Amino acid sequence: MAEAFEDPDAIDEKLPTEAIIEHDNDEKYIVGLISPMSIDSKDTVKERYVLVSMKKKYHADIAETYEMRLGEDADLYVMGGGILTIDRVKKTIKTYGTSGGYGKPNKALVEKILKNAFPDWKLDITITNYIRG
Repeated sequence: MAEAFEDPDAIDEKLPTEAIIEHDNDEKYIVGLISPMSIDSKDTVKERYVLVSMKKKYHADIAETYEMRLGEDADLYVMGGGILTIDRVKKTIKTYGTSGGYGKPNKALVEKILKNAFPDWKLDITITNYIRG
């Protein structure tokens, strides 16, 4: 089971990032840190920050689904979540809200991940107190 990250504001600027958005329109997202489970898995698992957005009812469902894809050599530490709206035609992404289970994500980290993944897109990154059930 994905664990909540102890200090979501403590980020390593040197780590790579990855964005996985598996929907159109408006869905929930999580931000997390992927780490190797052990020293033995450091060769197969690249430590990185990830933003994952899928059609799932709860943020925990996104974390569970994505963690299963990672396999047993990797750990996912969830650092918060919110809601993400994507328009692939207009090339825009907007974030808002917060996760009732994982709390608010680090805004700078969300922005960094999305800028790296979508450098030519218009981004509107906000973190609000809104929780959608």
